Amino acid sequence: MKSLRYSLATLALIGTTHAAVAADNLEIIVPFAAGGATDIVARSFEPTFSQQLGVTSVVRNVAGASATVGTAEVANSEGNPNIIGYEPAGALTIQPSLKKLPYGPDSFTYICRTVSNPMFLMVSKASDITSFKQLVEESRDQPFLYGSSGPGTLPHLAMAATVVNSDLKAEHIPYSGSGPAMNALAGNEIQIMADTETILENYDLRPLAVFADHRVEGYDDVPTVEELGLPALDFAVWQGVVAPKGISDERARQYAEACKATVESDKFQSFADKAKAGIAYLGPDDFKAFVQKRFEANKQVLKDAGLAP
Repeated sequence: MKSLRYSLATLALIGTTHAAVAADNLEIIVPFAAGGATDIVARSFEPTFSQQLGVTSVVRNVAGASATVGTAEVANSEGNPNIIGYEPAGALTIQPSLKKLPYGPDSFTYICRTVSNPMFLMVSKASDITSFKQLVEESRDQPFLYGSSGPGTLPHLAMAATVVNSDLKAEHIPYSGSGPAMNALAGNEIQIMADTETILENYDLRPLAVFADHRVEGYDDVPTVEELGLPALDFAVWQGVVAPKGISDERARQYAEACKATVESDKFQSFADKAKAGIAYLGPDDFKAFVQKRFEANKQVLKDAGLAP
């Protein structure tokens, strides 16, 4: 594979490089605060990805508005070949249905999906709550507070659907990412959270249920929400790489090849295994089709939960 630096030098000779950005630098935007699940995986993905491309890259956290600020920055960088987004599910498939944004599912060049994990409903291990039944019963006397990585994110959507479809009494407190939400959970500002196994492992929490159609290996005693009498709420947090519209086909190909090689690398696979970040690679065309399908499905869930018109 030609190096990205070589390709940029070649493009410069014919006057087609994006003049505003240094040819051998790549900026990877993570649209959440540092310390959350997306950021943890992105920072493990970046070194091998950069090495595959032959460039120097930097991860930049651009948090705010449920990951839409950073995502919008990528979308608004049309034609810029030296900026990409390491994106969470909600920014691409939920937020465009909730509010007017300068982007939608068709606003990007899709590079690859990297990982995907079902979400768990979880509490702090310092809590005396050990089951969903107990959680529901105790909420009758005093409603709980649940956190999320931002309004309209998948963790919010999963919890909102749980509240709508059960007798659980709980209200939402949004944060700028999973990291700040975990700090709030540790300080008992909130009592419940929905997030991935990555968060479960990194923050040593107690799972009460899993948002999937089957029990998860390693958590055989954790029931699915359907086993608890709720509808089959299937929520997975996935992540992937997108680039702005308008980059060259050659650049998109280089990114796609580097992404595939990174996901298949021993280093990233070892990290994913330890962090319980399930490898779920999809190439450009399949990733684009997947995002569109999830966008339509989540739009219906939002309507059913009363979160969108």
